[in-house]
Amino acid sequence: MQILVSLHDVTPAHLPRLDHAERVLAGAGVTRVAYLLVPDYHRRHPITNNAAFGAWCARPRPFEVDWVLHGHEHLEDAASARVPGDPVTWFKRTLLTGGEGEFLTLPAPDQRARVTWGVAATESIGIATTSFVAPAWLFNDALLPTLAATGFRYTEDHWRVIDVAAGRSRPCPVITWATRTRARRLASLVVCPLLLQRWRRVPAIRIAVHPHDFDHPRTVASITRVLEAALSVRQCAGHADLFG
Repeated sequence: MQILVSLHDVTPAHLPRLDHAERVLAGAGVTRVAYLLVPDYHRRHPITNNAAFGAWCARPRPFEVDWVLHGHEHLEDAASARVPGDPVTWFKRTLLTGGEGEFLTLPAPDQRARVTWGVAATESIGIATTSFVAPAWLFNDALLPTLAATGFRYTEDHWRVIDVAAGRSRPCPVITWATRTRARRLASLVVCPLLLQRWRRVPAIRIAVHPHDFDHPRTVASITRVLEAALSVRQCAGHADLFG
């Protein structure tokens, strides 16, 4: 039984929250974490040639870190947001994220440009990765060919981890907390433990946390309990481990 633990939105904008997250993850006994790195968070926090942030990324941690490229800006641009969408796209844009589905409606050439920029930015601070996760796990049909063409191996959606190069996927549902509103926070305190119980026989699951989760003590307590319960019966893993 496997568990993939991930810390999303790793950016200079969230360093105090990320430090808090690291303490919680280590305290829960996590031995491996995917860090989802955003190269220019909300177009205001670039990592390119940021030596101080590079040093933060390189510092020792009590668990193994797998680096993952997480979009480029983590923000849907205005032109893409104005593109008329079908009801499913509207639902995803409106209810599954707060305007941060960067790759949801982005055309293929723009996707390739942002992925390429992201690779250059991460390499500028000494990080290399073969995994990419779109912000909010939202993307269109252009993403998988884009990742294959730019040398990425793995990606995720809400339900699966995908081996892009091999053209196969493995079920791996995700548990994540929502903290954008009080109602979402309260709902997550109920839903996340229930999902852990519901998926107790699923061979591989993911638990994903976000920096803003750590602004709320009750959410932090819930994350800790769910992680400890999951780790009592599962081993930490990375993308490649799911495919042997």
